[in-house]
Amino acid sequence: MLPHLVPSRVPQAGRGSHGEHSHVRSDPDDAIRLTDDDAASSRLSATSAGYLPDPFVSLLYKPRLSPDGSGPEGGGGAGPSRRKPPLINVGTHHRTWGIDLLVERFLGEGEGRKQIVSLGAGSDTRFWRLMSRADPPNLSKYIEIDFPHLTSPKVQRIARSRKLSQYLSRPVPSPAPTSAAKPDPMSPLPPPPSSVPLPYTISQGGTSLRSQQYILLPLDLRPTPPSTSISSLLTETVLPHLDATLPTMFLAECLFPYMPPEDSRAVIGWFGSTFERCAGVVYEMVGLGDSFGNVMKRNLASRNLSIPGSIPFTTPQSQADRFLTSNPESQAVEDHFTEAGAKTLWQIRQECIDPKELHRISKLEFLDEIEELRLVLEHYVIAWGTKGEGMGTISF
Repeated sequence: MLPHLVPSRVPQAGRGSHGEHSHVRSDPDDAIRLTDDDAASSRLSATSAGYLPDPFVSLLYKPRLSPDGSGPEGGGGAGPSRRKPPLINVGTHHRTWGIDLLVERFLGEGEGRKQIVSLGAGSDTRFWRLMSRADPPNLSKYIEIDFPHLTSPKVQRIARSRKLSQYLSRPVPSPAPTSAAKPDPMSPLPPPPSSVPLPYTISQGGTSLRSQQYILLPLDLRPTPPSTSISSLLTETVLPHLDATLPTMFLAECLFPYMPPEDSRAVIGWFGSTFERCAGVVYEMVGLGDSFGNVMKRNLASRNLSIPGSIPFTTPQSQADRFLTSNPESQAVEDHFTEAGAKTLWQIRQECIDPKELHRISKLEFLDEIEELRLVLEHYVIAWGTKGEGMGTISF
């Protein structure tokens, strides 16, 4: 859920805005890039309020300073002044819970290695949340893609934080000590810490980071020049890091609305035609034709943002259907996703989230506007598509 899209009685100072001092930016790309601030600040707020366990969000996201340099926008320090309204925190919880569930079902399908590609990842922490578990998943690769403007600070924060960089390589189990083993006085001493090679490399002017499992790529998904196809762009830049024979999942959270519909279709189609076993997850807004949706669009326009990619996909069912006819460059049945579905965040709240979890978060903050909550949650959807053996179990 993006705070600047919520027509609330509570004033919002979302990404790219300065509260009452907000102004329209001349470059639409700047406004798009700044949407990461909305998602990350909402996640930080929900984590601080106890809705989500995420020890990494504060390491990867640093609030921007207010125009006068006095402190973070929305309030100084780390106190409650930076918190979002309860409605935003609840929506962030439901969004995270729903996407995490689909990711878990993908990772739990079968025994072999798997791959995840996060498009427009921004300050997302999912890789670290997965790999910090006591029993981390068997990931071959986790790739994040975003504008260089956003990958550059993420590279710096990963490189400066031992808590983040320690998860970039697979742990190597140490041999079990034996009682008969004795230290060899002639064996060389281990190298000092300063000479231990880093588990990652940084390139492309500090905008790209690559390690054994995790790769951060600076990439604008809009083809340049325009004659270049999305398929060729992804094939040249992303596919070399992946194994087309492994089960693969892509994530696109609030990315496709800012792309032309034909480009998002091409992205989905590329995954469907490239990987035999594949799952995709899309999170974005729907129902923008009603009065609530019109307010959302006006809020976006005030920040120099337009969402051409949302126009053809006005309902949850249309979001699901985009997976089934996704590749305009191929008519082969095997290139299409074969199963798809979609649920609004309100449906996920009512049908999927454990009542005990809903009871837990209901005690964190007072939220009496249930009808307003329902109105907002019904305008956000998580859609998914799958293809290949065993992938059909990935759903709500």
